[in-house]
Amino acid sequence: MQAISIIGGGLAGLSLGVALRRHAVPVVLKEAGDYPRHRVCGEFISGLRPETVELLGLEDCFADAAVLREVAWYDVRRQLRTDRLPAAAIGLSRWALDQRIADRFRELGGVLETGTRQDRKTMPPGRVDCAGRRPASKSPWLGLKCHVQRFKEGADLEMHMSPHGYVGISRIENGCFNLCGLFRKAGLKPVPEQPLIFDYLKQCGFEALLQRLDRESVVAGSACSVAGMSYQSAGVPGGQTCLGDAHGLIPPFTGNGMTMALEHAALALDPLLRFARSGMTWEDCQREIEIRRRHQFGRRLRVARGLHRVLTSEKLFKMTTGMARSPLFPFQSFYYLTR
Repeated sequence: MQAISIIGGGLAGLSLGVALRRHAVPVVLKEAGDYPRHRVCGEFISGLRPETVELLGLEDCFADAAVLREVAWYDVRRQLRTDRLPAAAIGLSRWALDQRIADRFRELGGVLETGTRQDRKTMPPGRVDCAGRRPASKSPWLGLKCHVQRFKEGADLEMHMSPHGYVGISRIENGCFNLCGLFRKAGLKPVPEQPLIFDYLKQCGFEALLQRLDRESVVAGSACSVAGMSYQSAGVPGGQTCLGDAHGLIPPFTGNGMTMALEHAALALDPLLRFARSGMTWEDCQREIEIRRRHQFGRRLRVARGLHRVLTSEKLFKMTTGMARSPLFPFQSFYYLTR
């Protein structure tokens, strides 16, 4: 049995490691950080099929997740619409989920080396890059998030849009709420008293949302940020096998990033098993993973990136919010096209 080496212990890397260990494949996973930790993430999981969770062996990891069925859309002044999700979604923090999958990986005999960076330029056969996004030097976007314990809740998930960014807030486990946004950089400086996301909410004009948030209930240590994000097609170096965000980001308003990370692991499992059992060359394994990825994610990414450009266009903002108020707005169609 040939060993598999995984770079990066996010959702794609951890879940792939668990799935491979369930088939007794030797796996070494190297992660630069440690667990548990907070990440800038919507923590809203939609479109995830039970078969995918079962294939990866992660059923127990979602036991206490919040169940989300309704999404409401707002601009800076008012609610635009409310929609019923075609299928119930899941609200679960990365703080909890990453730790649970890491524990499961170790229980199955996987070797997890935290605090360890691995060169992503040298990728011999059997090594998979799940180390996350590749930084974009000229990105205008800043991602910010924190957890709050108290919020005057409307829908299960709320999306608030402005010409300068958008923010989502949704229920997660233990009765908390995840507040996460993508904003155009405005040069605002953090202050010790509160997470930077509150300053950006004010900068964007989300006064009504701010009045519903209890700033005193921010969960200690949950505030975090990330910059250098690009939502264009990722340039993956030739000869490398990249899964999850390492291959490219889907815009966060879709609520599909966490799902895609898990789906990446699931689609790569069978080819990697055949390689590990010496039933497939590494080149053929890479080729099959790429074919599966294009089939499963190609349309989804194209549609999501096109919608992202429209939603974040300052010139089109009035037209976009006007369309969103219309009862003819094809929410269900866009939902299925980005799943």
